[in-house]
Amino acid sequence: MRFPYVNKLPIAIIVDFLKVLGVTRRLGTKATAILTFNLSAPLSTSFNIPANFEVIDSTGNYSFLTDTALSIPPGLVSGSVTATAEVTGSSYNLASYTLIGIPNPLTFLSSVTNLEGANGGSDPESDDQVITRGLVELRVRSPISQADFEFIAETELGVGSRCRAIGLLGANRTSKQLGAIHLFLLNANQEPANSAQLIKIQQLFSERVPLGSSLYTSPMELLSISADLIAKLVPGREAEATADELWEAYQSFLNPSQYPLDEDIILNEVEFALRATGAIRDIESLLLNGQPLNVPLPNQYTLPVAFSLNMSLVSDEGVVFELLRGAGEFE
Repeated sequence: MRFPYVNKLPIAIIVDFLKVLGVTRRLGTKATAILTFNLSAPLSTSFNIPANFEVIDSTGNYSFLTDTALSIPPGLVSGSVTATAEVTGSSYNLASYTLIGIPNPLTFLSSVTNLEGANGGSDPESDDQVITRGLVELRVRSPISQADFEFIAETELGVGSRCRAIGLLGANRTSKQLGAIHLFLLNANQEPANSAQLIKIQQLFSERVPLGSSLYTSPMELLSISADLIAKLVPGREAEATADELWEAYQSFLNPSQYPLDEDIILNEVEFALRATGAIRDIESLLLNGQPLNVPLPNQYTLPVAFSLNMSLVSDEGVVFELLRGAGEFE
């Protein structure tokens, strides 16, 4: 006779043991967003949007509710308010400009949108995730090193997130401050952390930092990188498919979730990443942000991100294919 639950017993015991030590399973969190409401015309009286007003995404599958009432003063045509996802889950971490549906229209209310992505939603932890996080938390309950702060923050924000901890950096991001610790945060979806997540990380460390220390949190800054490429197509390669492959390689190289901190964007390394696709040869020209030069990162808390790749791909017959991927690309 088999006992299917026997193998699960040790894991259950570890989870219960961690609970005794104060490490409990996270049941998931709700995503938050800032909604901007627009009126069809300025009014002579205040326009009120009640709390728990529902806004849905473009697919109609995801619903957010305003946290408080919003009052748009006379003469103004827009106002913003925070909103929280209807249920928990990472699937509610929606991109910018996707929360646009108004199931219950109001007179004079013409539109709504989220100017920045909805973030902060997370799924319930599995047993393995509870154990992994619990063992780490037991080791770094009182973070000391840069690696401790970064690991705890990235564990909280999820796989693919980034944290850069800089000691002695004040709130203004330039001045030195004794006892200060400044954390710069990137979401798991490769976007700078939003206000709700900054507060969440601040609270996470509130009882862990030493007495006399100051902790600041800021969004990681991103530097957009545009490239202009002139190269020959490998014989037999189709231009559109090659453009897609080159764009994918370009994005992968400049992925802010993986790009090394404190490393400038080296022109030859970008060229190598494009050549490695095997789709092009004889690169005649490659410009980064309009120059045939390396692109320096301005500070310790900036990461690059692929913005656009403008390509002139030349076939063996001398036909030039002008292709664009990224920003400015036609739908």
